[in-house]
Amino acid sequence: MDQRNQLRIFRRQDRTAVLGPGIRAVIWVQGCPFGCPGCIVPESWPGDGGETVTISEMTDWLLGLPGIEGLTLSGGEPMQQPEALRDLITRVRASRDIGVMCYTGYRHEDLLHRGSDSQRTLLAQVDLLVDGPYIRHRHAELKWRGSSNQRLIDLNGRYADELAGLDDSPVGLELQLDDEGLSFTGVPPRSGFVEQFRDGLAKRGILLGNGGSEG
Repeated sequence: MDQRNQLRIFRRQDRTAVLGPGIRAVIWVQGCPFGCPGCIVPESWPGDGGETVTISEMTDWLLGLPGIEGLTLSGGEPMQQPEALRDLITRVRASRDIGVMCYTGYRHEDLLHRGSDSQRTLLAQVDLLVDGPYIRHRHAELKWRGSSNQRLIDLNGRYADELAGLDDSPVGLELQLDDEGLSFTGVPPRSGFVEQFRDGLAKRGILLGNGGSEG
């Protein structure tokens, strides 16, 4: 795939209040090298899954969304497609000041000292980083994170006020119902929640679609 012009994504959502400060758009990229046990979206792991979209299409989509403070990048693993995401952010910020939050399974220090040039360039575009893989036995009820090893790192001060007064408690889930079934966005309250939720819905004849969440 030509990372200069295209992005492979698992899902996108135009508004959410549970994956970062304020009201945000979210892009879940496709492809992840970590395969964390307990991940609630293993469908996002294969690099050849999801759909391919152009950077121009995604730029127009983001610029057409009213009332959002910023963009959250999740996955999958955003650092697997750094050139495309860097270009997307650059294009959007040429017209609109958006904050960028990014989830990554890599540690911040590893990206800084052992990451590729492209990964470090993307990191320089990020305002708020959630780093580290999801670890099932360390699942915790935290704000915007799935396990206690994951850190909220303010990279440039944009979200300093939000983090200074942070109530580090979960913000809940958002449910969406569409033609593909019921899906949710957010951090599940406990390990194994998705399987239990899916089984409970199935008994009532409701399909749980591919959610976009953390942990």
